[in-house]
Order: sequence, then structure tokens, then C-alpha cells
Amino acid sequence: MTHAKRVIGCALAATLLVGGIAIAEDARELTWDDLIPDAGGGMAEQPGSDSFDEAFAMPALPTGVVEELDGALVKIPGFIVPLEVSSGGEVSEFLLVPYFGACIHYPPPPPNQLVHVLAKEPLDLESTWDPIWAIGELKTEFRDLGLASAGYKMTAQAIEKYEY
Repeated sequence: MTHAKRVIGCALAATLLVGGIAIAEDARELTWDDLIPDAGGGMAEQPGSDSFDEAFAMPALPTGVVEELDGALVKIPGFIVPLEVSSGGEVSEFLLVPYFGACIHYPPPPPNQLVHVLAKEPLDLESTWDPIWAIGELKTEFRDLGLASAGYKMTAQAIEKYEY
């Protein structure tokens, strides 16, 4: 990496960090469980156990979204699954997922465990291995993205490194 790229990268990171501090303080911090509606609404049909295949089927999971989160300013941790990568190796559209490797293996998480994110500032592709905080307005908007279907959408106003 050239010195100029390093300086620009550091300046971008500082801008995102400083700008993100004010946004992050006002954002409601969510966990992935917060994106799952209460049992009873939006539940997938429970398979019977009449056959061998049904007895070992994936458990039914709630598939709906939490409508009360529509329009909320939130902060949620997760991992990046890039959807668009620029020729310069930057990611500005991605799926935010609850665990590393989600969407790479079949089946993907249910739609209420995926957030389609559009980042205001592109991220360096190398940073997609590390967990992040995505901060922005959450929308309950179903998106079929080919790789998986997302139940939520966010335009990230800030991205922060997730510290363990």
C-alpha cells in the first residue's frame, strides 16, 4: 500500500470514527435476537415427523420482521458479506450477517437475520474479515438479493470496528 493510500485510509477512518461517535450515541444498540418477532407471528410451518426426511428437517424459525424497528436509528454488530466490490477493492453494498461465513454455506440465515447495507463511505475489502458495528436508520424492507433474502435494509451513516 502506498503512503498516499495509507494517509487517505487513515483520514477516512478518522472521519468515520468522529462522525460515527455522535450518531452511535443516539442509536439504539440491537442484538440479532432483537430482529426476530415474538413467537406466533411470522413462524414458518412446523414440519411433521411422518418421515425420515421430515424428522431431520431444519427447525422452523420466525421469518417475519419486527415492524416497530422500521425507521429506528440503530447500531448492530455483524460480519460483512460483500455484494458489490469496486475495481479498487472497496465495498459499499453488503449483507450484514450475525456470524462469520453466513450466506457462504447453505442454507443462509432467515431474512430477519440479514440486513442489506448501503454504506455512505466505501470500506476496504480487507476489512470485511473483521466484525463491525453498522449504524444507521433501519428499514423493514424485504430484498431478494440472489445470494439470500434480507428482511431489513440500512443506509449506514457510520461503520465502526467491533471490539471484543
